[in-house]
Amino acid sequence: MQATIGDRRVGYDSRGYGIPLLLMHAFPLSREMYAEQNDALDKLARVLTFDAPGVGNSEPGEISIDGMADLAVGLMDALQIKTAVVGGVSMGGYAALSFARRYPHRLRGLVLADTRAAADSDEGRAGRRTMADLALEKGASAVAEQMLPKVLGASTLKRRRKVVERVRAMIEATPPETIAALSIALGERSDSTPHLEEIRVPTLVITGEEDTLTPASEAREWGGRIPNAKIVEINEAGHLVNLEMPERFNAILTEYLETLPLR
Repeated sequence: MQATIGDRRVGYDSRGYGIPLLLMHAFPLSREMYAEQNDALDKLARVLTFDAPGVGNSEPGEISIDGMADLAVGLMDALQIKTAVVGGVSMGGYAALSFARRYPHRLRGLVLADTRAAADSDEGRAGRRTMADLALEKGASAVAEQMLPKVLGASTLKRRRKVVERVRAMIEATPPETIAALSIALGERSDSTPHLEEIRVPTLVITGEEDTLTPASEAREWGGRIPNAKIVEINEAGHLVNLEMPERFNAILTEYLETLPLR
């Protein structure tokens, strides 16, 4: 499906009934990464996912992390949804933190998986530029080769070949120009750390035991600064925890959604 948000068409899915649950995708994947959540949670939640500009069947356009939060609000408006549980994995978590910072009145709950609150360091921003150059010079396949050992845990790389190939396919389906723009946007995102104590909704922080990009120890540190936050670590999972251990991820998310206050 597509929705018109501002001056662009955005590809999205809306599945199920119940608590609106809006999930934003990781870099440089697509909303397809949430297929298992669409299927498992549709009796409990209305699961909403959308593609970043230039990804999937979303039209290309200016890309920023704050802009992804704006698109999330725009999709909620288009679907006449007043408040939602908002979350994401990795880049989607950065956008969810931006949403919490800029649209707290539209937030019912917050789900942050394998992400971080801090902005990139100078070294991190340089790495984003290098990734952008790689995408433009050698294409999405080269990006996939470099990223797969980093975003997937050791257990997945060793034993879950279908997950590896699925993630590879999603990366390779993303245009190199979009990968480059998203990479630069990641490096330019704002620091959400000073605003963690301002979050007033029930928050779920999920981290993979084998995540080397945003380690569990780091998640416990910044996640512990959020009032009313629950932090859960999933064994045998890396940076894309919802894809690597979907049943465990869905069980944790189900338990969280069932404990939210009725409205």
